[in-house]
Amino acid sequence: MPRIPIIFADAISAAGATMPQALEALFQARQPFEMPRHFDAHGTLHGLCELPPYKHSRSFALLDVIVDRLPTLPEDTHLFLASTVGAIDLLERQTDDEPLDCLQILLNYAQERTGLRQATLVAAACASGQNAVALACAEIAAGDCRSALVIGIDITSEFVTAGFTSLGAVSRSLPRPYSVERDGLLLGEGCGALLLAEQARNPLATIIGATSSCDASHITAPDLAGTHLARTIRDCLAQANLEANQLGAILGHGTGTIYNDQAELAALNAVVPTAPPLFSLKANTGHTMGASGVLQIAYAPQMLKHGKLPPSAGVITPEDNAREFLEKREIKSPFFLSLNIGFGGLNSAIILEVAQ
Repeated sequence: MPRIPIIFADAISAAGATMPQALEALFQARQPFEMPRHFDAHGTLHGLCELPPYKHSRSFALLDVIVDRLPTLPEDTHLFLASTVGAIDLLERQTDDEPLDCLQILLNYAQERTGLRQATLVAAACASGQNAVALACAEIAAGDCRSALVIGIDITSEFVTAGFTSLGAVSRSLPRPYSVERDGLLLGEGCGALLLAEQARNPLATIIGATSSCDASHITAPDLAGTHLARTIRDCLAQANLEANQLGAILGHGTGTIYNDQAELAALNAVVPTAPPLFSLKANTGHTMGASGVLQIAYAPQMLKHGKLPPSAGVITPEDNAREFLEKREIKSPFFLSLNIGFGGLNSAIILEVAQ
């Protein structure tokens, strides 16, 4: 694939309302989880964003924060919106039986707020964010648009909390990705924005590889051997014309659930034996679902400025096959591998070359 520059990146998450605030929290290994006040979480902690008062959907308020910070967008910019549940809180508050398309409602609002006519919704479970980035890159490469705005967004809700709880996937304490003591994830909300362009002089980073696959091994459980994820990573490395030992850092999916981390570590050990530093954002922000991949990519350039990845929050005893990855923090090359995994066997890998 051609090299696709990222010329703007911004994010809001439980780690911080701005990029500097978030990076400070990440490097201090904070886990700022709290009890929601806007719905009954039944005793489950969440990663929440600080938002101004809002009248309609919490997703609208979150989107407003990001849109107000966007630069001027070229007229032919194509919007790619990644989300798993959209404005789900409108459905939770609904008092009649009229069906609501919560994803379409959020997409319509995003178009209204950005003023962009071309828009694509990407709903690929927890791989939505990176799949939206990959789709945007493909459209730019094909000449279908000259610039693309990718927004990944999801909010916390009673509906999603109940779903993950029913699967036994929610932690009773705090998320501990890649740790022996991990017992599940905590949900979070967030919104990230990336502006991609056909070309740029001084980009924040450049996307040099983007691949995806679906192993369809189970409706929720990953392929525990990590076979298909490993193949996806190899394909991404080949697309980027890189060897595994050239990677400077890995931004893992790392939910902190037993099976997800097991599958991911199996894939990484099969493909990347040199073990560059590994970090999961979800220990600090919670699992932000459709926003997670966009947040990972947005934060990556700021991490390279520090010369190292943040410490792995929540880890007590690293899994044996994670220990070498987690003990390292120094970033020795500008090439970042970012991973997303979603229900239904979805696997996504993106490689960035971050500007130094």
